Amino acid sequence: MSVTVEGLSVVIADKPIVSGIDLNIADGERVGLIGSSGSGKSMISKAMLGLLPLNASVSGSVALGETQVIGAPERELAALRGSYVGTVFQNPAASLNPVMTVAQQIGLPLKLHYDLTTTERAERVAAMLGKVGLAEETANKYPHELSGGQQQRVGIATALITSPRFIIADEPTTALDSITQRQIVDLLTALVDDAGASMLFITHDFSVLARATTRCYVLESGRIVDSGATAEVLADPKTSESKRLVSAARILTLHSADLRNIKEDSHE
Repeated sequence: MSVTVEGLSVVIADKPIVSGIDLNIADGERVGLIGSSGSGKSMISKAMLGLLPLNASVSGSVALGETQVIGAPERELAALRGSYVGTVFQNPAASLNPVMTVAQQIGLPLKLHYDLTTTERAERVAAMLGKVGLAEETANKYPHELSGGQQQRVGIATALITSPRFIIADEPTTALDSITQRQIVDLLTALVDDAGASMLFITHDFSVLARATTRCYVLESGRIVDSGATAEVLADPKTSESKRLVSAARILTLHSADLRNIKEDSHE
């Protein structure tokens, strides 16, 4: 699914949150949106999903395929979410329902959007568990019985179970250690590519973004200040915000490399 955002502005309580946002994602493309905390990244994703706060004033255009999100009735947006658009959230421990089993959690979008038998849903859930690398017995467990990485795999499975055409991954690795981050990013990008879907990957970490996307937009104080191929922006940042984020990524990457070297030396 292609995505086109033109002139998107969001104001809450007379305070501009994002201003004049223009971005596009081609069908089957993985694009990043990077910026520091409070820069407006999540507000853009909420606008794409039609989930802005009730007191938000919004202008501009957000087109998901042929559907115009801004001003669309809730019934139309509800049909779009879950079936055509999937979301992987930042904190799986908070986004997963604590009283639902893994199987119930993953199968819920199928129950809401498709007329399937209980057996058909169970078969699709079992197949998806395999795709995200979780054992069959995980289906009967509850979120609190899983590790952070396993919880995020459940979140990915829930987002992808309906084979959506567009995935929004909103800081999906923030709560994970560096090794699990790489595993989750590689899993997510492989599944998105296999499905032929497009993805917006939101993060504040260039070291993660470089692994997940081919092109990116840099956000600062609600405005896009830089954009281009992710590798090029990482190699030659043009703005102060881009340079700051790239510098942080390089420090984190060096730190992770040092930790790996220490672990390797300790086993020799």
